[in-house]
Amino acid sequence: MISDTTFAVVDLETTGGLQQGNRIIDICAIKVKNQEVLESFSTLLNPEIPISFFITQYTGISNEMVGSAPLFETIIEPLHVFLQDTVFVAHNVSFDLGFLNMELQRCGKEKLTNRWLCTYRLAKRLLPQQKKVNLGDLSNYFGIEIKDRHRAKGDSQATVEILKKLVQIAQERHNVESLDDLLALQFKSHRNFIKEPAHYKNLREQSLAFLPKKPGVYLMKSASDEILYIGKSKNLKSRVSSYFNYQEQTDKIKELLKRVKKLDHITTGSELEALLLESKLIKQYKPSFNTQLKHYRSYPFIILTDHDYPKLEISTNGFSEKNEAFGPFNSMDLAKKVLDILQKEFKLRKCNDTTFRKTGTCLYLDLESCIGPCQSNGSNIQTEYRLEIDQLKSFLNGQDPILLKQLKEKMKALAEIKNYEQAAQLRKKIKSLSKIFYRQASITASANRNNALIILESEDFSPSNPEFVILFVRYGRMQCQKLIGKEHAADLKSTIEDVYFGNAIKPDRIRKEELDEMMVLSNWIYHKRHSLQCLYVKDDESPKKIIQKLEKRLEKLSEKLLTLMASNSLV
Repeated sequence: MISDTTFAVVDLETTGGLQQGNRIIDICAIKVKNQEVLESFSTLLNPEIPISFFITQYTGISNEMVGSAPLFETIIEPLHVFLQDTVFVAHNVSFDLGFLNMELQRCGKEKLTNRWLCTYRLAKRLLPQQKKVNLGDLSNYFGIEIKDRHRAKGDSQATVEILKKLVQIAQERHNVESLDDLLALQFKSHRNFIKEPAHYKNLREQSLAFLPKKPGVYLMKSASDEILYIGKSKNLKSRVSSYFNYQEQTDKIKELLKRVKKLDHITTGSELEALLLESKLIKQYKPSFNTQLKHYRSYPFIILTDHDYPKLEISTNGFSEKNEAFGPFNSMDLAKKVLDILQKEFKLRKCNDTTFRKTGTCLYLDLESCIGPCQSNGSNIQTEYRLEIDQLKSFLNGQDPILLKQLKEKMKALAEIKNYEQAAQLRKKIKSLSKIFYRQASITASANRNNALIILESEDFSPSNPEFVILFVRYGRMQCQKLIGKEHAADLKSTIEDVYFGNAIKPDRIRKEELDEMMVLSNWIYHKRHSLQCLYVKDDESPKKIIQKLEKRLEKLSEKLLTLMASNSLV
């Protein structure tokens, strides 16, 4: 860390340039750590050669002043001790460090091996708007008074103050905290330190300063109020501020912010609400800089057809209330993989309705991959087929992992008989099914029967404040959310009655914008699956029963979270 580093800020006055025959006539080194001066080393030196009139006029150091001063050889050891375990700092370090090493070699000593930092190089990068960064100009820029200019002590003291300012800028504007990052900064390309546009200052003062540290959606606008970009964050202030680190912007961000003159924001009650609102607003306004979510996608579903003996199909064109649908899936490829596995593992019919009505030999029945309802219309076959449908629904609704267990047992059996190729193929199928099962285990998969309470710890959850966010999902859409304490589930009675037992009409179709919302909800729940619980709401349950189940879930989740917090505090 920079705060743990000891810097030795050095300045020399010499009889001339960095070339053999010239000598040091004045030296000062000041130790600095964590922005505080620790000690200093300062002395005039006898160069054993005449000091020119020009140097005397420039530094104020005359031959008479150094006549009784020590020789350089006599300060080598104390100087080594002083510089030990420090980072060598100078304004134009190549001159000061180079001259010292030249003098050390003249005396038969080893060169200094300290790591070094050049405040001149650092200033050129951190202050690209400054055309001149010599010691005098930088001191004027920072309001630093130099006492005894062109004397080693006066110049090194000014360099100490400049170092403090530059380190502060590096930390605040470039998130530099380690010594390695600070030293590397002086070598970065100048193109990374171009002066930021003037209107950034106005945006910082008029908009960024007033952004809350809360979840919500931000809208970047042009001077004419055209919405250029819409984004979301669980911390608006942090997210939007990150755009304005000019040196780390991508070309796309720079192009966007050239046009941004206004910033608006909408706070939300949760990160999920921000996600849903972002998706909705992007579809509504179609901002030119939003490359994703601009158009409604056609998400694939797996549906059970409306038939006495339903079959599984993939649909991207929505579905009616009669066709129970499971999804949406992220991609057609995943939907096809899942459909293929389900058709092999569940003995539902694969033929179309026309073929089903025909009599004759059934290939799928012969292969034992279908119960064969086309061969019989008796009550026994109807019962058997309905049982197969119920098992399929249980799996797709994330309630019955028995299929995964069976497939894993098959995979192990294949591996034991060294049929590794088939075992590997089965492992891929299990992976695809596991992905959809564990996603759907967080929230019921049946898109047109999806009713659930989702329980998640609040942002401010603590042992003294065990609060939870409750999300109310009805027919696959989030209806509302509530923040309650662990022991206040009963306060949700009226909301539960309104959402699940009110006059809401089950939709017979799902609009494209609703599919996007369902996909956002599904993805969010999947990524939060380790920190939430889902309470399914059944049609035959009373509000009182739901509240009782909710109370138990809140107690269980609270105990889990508090135990986890306690264990983390002991680490």
